[in-house]
Amino acid sequence: MTVLRAISLLAHVMGSEITCSKLLSVVVTASKDSAEYIKFNVAKVLQSFIPLVDQSVVEKGIRPCLVELAEDPDVDVRHFANQALQSIDQVMTSS
Repeated sequence: MTVLRAISLLAHVMGSEITCSKLLSVVVTASKDSAEYIKFNVAKVLQSFIPLVDQSVVEKGIRPCLVELAEDPDVDVRHFANQALQSIDQVMTSS
């Protein structure tokens, strides 16, 4: 949980390149955790990455992870994953 919080704060400071090359993989790995509160926080962190990274990174790295989380048995995980997926759609339509 602490790592996810730190990553979400660091991503905005470190910029797109480091977020993509170092931070994103840690968050995607955390999405496989068994704890629901970790998984819904992963969805929140991924949502915060959307405006920071290129659209190709969103489509190849972020969206697949969120789609998987959107099928999670836990209602909160599904909620936050779907919320993040909606953010992707909003960014795509405004671009």
